[in-house]
Parts: sequence; C-alpha cells; structure tokens
Amino acid sequence: MSSILRNWNFTLLLSGRFLANMGDSFYAIAAMWMVYQLGGSTLYTGLALFLTSLPALAQIVMGPLIDRFPAKRLMIFTQITQSVLLLIIPTLYAYGMLTITIVLVLMPIISLLNQFIYPTQLSLLPKVLPKEQLTRGNSLFAIAYQGSDAAFNSLAGIVIAMVGAVSVFYLNSMTFVLTALLFTLLRLPQAKQEQDAARAQATEATPEQVKRPTLKSVIRQYNSDLREGLDVLKKPIFTRMLLGIIFVNLAGISIYAVLPAFAESWGGAQYYGFFMAAAGVGIITGSYAASLLKLHRFKMGLLYCLLIFICGVCWMLTGVVPAAWMAIALFAIGWIPAGMINVLSQVMIQSVVPPQLIGRVMAAVLGLSAAIAPVGAILGGALGAWAGNGVLIISCGVIVIVNSAYWLLNKHTRAMPPAKDMTPAVLGMAE
Repeated sequence: MSSILRNWNFTLLLSGRFLANMGDSFYAIAAMWMVYQLGGSTLYTGLALFLTSLPALAQIVMGPLIDRFPAKRLMIFTQITQSVLLLIIPTLYAYGMLTITIVLVLMPIISLLNQFIYPTQLSLLPKVLPKEQLTRGNSLFAIAYQGSDAAFNSLAGIVIAMVGAVSVFYLNSMTFVLTALLFTLLRLPQAKQEQDAARAQATEATPEQVKRPTLKSVIRQYNSDLREGLDVLKKPIFTRMLLGIIFVNLAGISIYAVLPAFAESWGGAQYYGFFMAAAGVGIITGSYAASLLKLHRFKMGLLYCLLIFICGVCWMLTGVVPAAWMAIALFAIGWIPAGMINVLSQVMIQSVVPPQLIGRVMAAVLGLSAAIAPVGAILGGALGAWAGNGVLIISCGVIVIVNSAYWLLNKHTRAMPPAKDMTPAVLGMAE
C-alpha cells in the first residue's frame, strides 16, 4: 500500500478523486434540495433528476473525446468550469435573481462536465503506474469513487441543515478549485508522442502519417458493437431477467426522484443526506457480501427472486414505518440486494457470453441502464406529485415484489443454474 502511495502522480490523482467526490456529493445533495425548496414539488425534483441523468448517455462518445485532448488540461478545465458555474447560483441568490429555471439549466451542464473526470483519471493509471500495481490502483480508485459517497452524502445533508444549501455552493466551488490545483502538479509522460510512435511502428508509417480514428467512425463502430450486444440480450435467458430488472430500475430511480420531499417529511436536508448515504452503504455492502457469501454457488433464478423480494419488502416498509431511523435502516437494507445483483449479473454475463462479445454486451447493458434513468426520474417526480411521496415509495416496493413473483412463477427463470455452472452453451453459442 505504502509503495503505491509514494507514486507522486498516483497520489495526486487519488487525492483529486476524493476531493472531486466530496464536491460532487455536496453539489448533488444541495442542488436537488434547492430545486425542491424553490419548486415545492416532486415534479421539479423528478425533472432535475431527469436532466442530470441525460448526460450519462454522452458516455458512449466520451472515450474518443478523452483520447483527443491532453488529459491534464481536460481535467483542469472541467474542474475550473464547474467551479465558475457553481458560483452563479449563490451570486444570483444574493441579488434576489435566482429562479428554479436557472438551477435546472445549470444542473445538466455541470453534470455533463462531471462525466469526463473519472474516465480520464482511469485512463491515466496505466501511464503513471507499473503493470503490477494496476489492480491495487484500480481498487483504491473504486473505493474512493464509490466508498466515499456514503460519508460525503451524509456530511452534505448535515452541512446544508446547518448553513443552508446556498452556502454549500461556495464550498463546492472551492473543492473544485483545489482539485484543479492538485492536477496542475501532475507530471505526466508525453503519452501522445509515444502512442503515435507505437502506431507508426505497428503500421510501418511515420508518426505524421498516422491518422487517429474519427469521431464518426468510432460512433459507427460503437453502434455496430451495440447491436451485437443487444442481439445477445435477446436470448431467452436474458430477456426474462432484463424485463424484470428494467422495472426494478425504474422503481429505484422513481424513489430517488421523490427522496428530497420524503426526507423533508422527516425533518429536513440532513435526512436527505442520510437516505442517500444509506443507499450507498447498502450497495457497497451487497457488492462485498456477494463475494463473501459465495452466492455464485446458488441457483441464479431462485436467488434473484429472493433478493428482489427482500428489496421490495424493505422499500415498501420504508414508506410506512413511524420512525426516521427505521426508514433509513430499511432503505439501506433494501439496497443490499441491489449490490448483490449487480455483482451476480456481471458474473453471469462473464460466464455465458463468449469472451469476444463481453465488451459489446456490457456496453448494451450500460446503454439500457443510462436510457432507463431519465424515464424513471420523470415518472417518479410526476407520480409523486400526484399520489404523494409515501404512496409512491410503497407502490415501488409492491412493483418489485410483483416482479419477484413473476420470476418465481416462470419455470425457465426458476431453472437457471448457479453462476459457477454457466457457460456459453447456455446461450447455444460456442465458447
């Protein structure tokens, strides 16, 4: 551990990841809370979540864009730009000019800029770490990226309750400036010249003759790969599971859309932070438990039914229990099965999909997930405004329980073997 942290560039990137995560958590909690305070309806928080979910769709073309720009300059630019944009909100508030429209316009722009930072940092790891340290480096980044969210979300809720959402935007802006300053200290190798020389050697051409792939060609290739991945997902073993998972994802995103209003019913912004932290803790716990409990030994279909049933019951009870601590605890427990299912789904794909198609199938799954999020956000916000926050959360829990029953009653789903016994032969494909 100490040896990898003695790497100057890696330590700067990891420290920047923690700072950026703190800024992201504070911004996400503060912005959603401010939207709810300004709009007074889950319709607006659903719209805000819809708008901030859309930039995730841009990830399909982000790879070639990241490759085309110097990583250090790109990271500094995105951090400074986010810092400036965040200052617009408290400045306009101070002059009595802030409206919910302005906040809703800024949120997707800041979210889009934020999509660049993590993949750019990951792209730098092979350039700053020796090959034998890459696994450890990626693990530390995963912990910094996902593990710190729960703590920062809780802290954000408490800070907002103490000083108000507007003041938090000043802190947000400062964290992004500090992150940019850290990135200025990076001393990266001249990767572009090395890459061009490698391409030239591989093609027996001079570096000047080497042409980088165009954005259009990359998108065309991505679409082709995506179609191949979707074709695999049309296999019976996937279609029955995917249909259910789509409904579960819609229910989960819908709950997130009404969470600010639901948290206010318990006391305020700090509870919003607690609920967001609870979800993060649940997912991380489930991801770890999936390996610890060796769930790959159990029949996948029956295991999915049980996990989704537990999730649905916990979400449903979250909407009816009489105490805040009970609601937060149940919400956390409800997300533990989600973390387990994330791991099991990846194991299943890696087991039954031929190696040469795994990337395409994963791209298709990620594309579907990114497309579902905005739909769930707008539906959740609208239905929450119409039926009430507690009713929506209870209804989402019921939907998930019904989905569990659907899987249990389907003989093909029930018959799914354990993940450890799955092979490409299950799909009728050669290994």
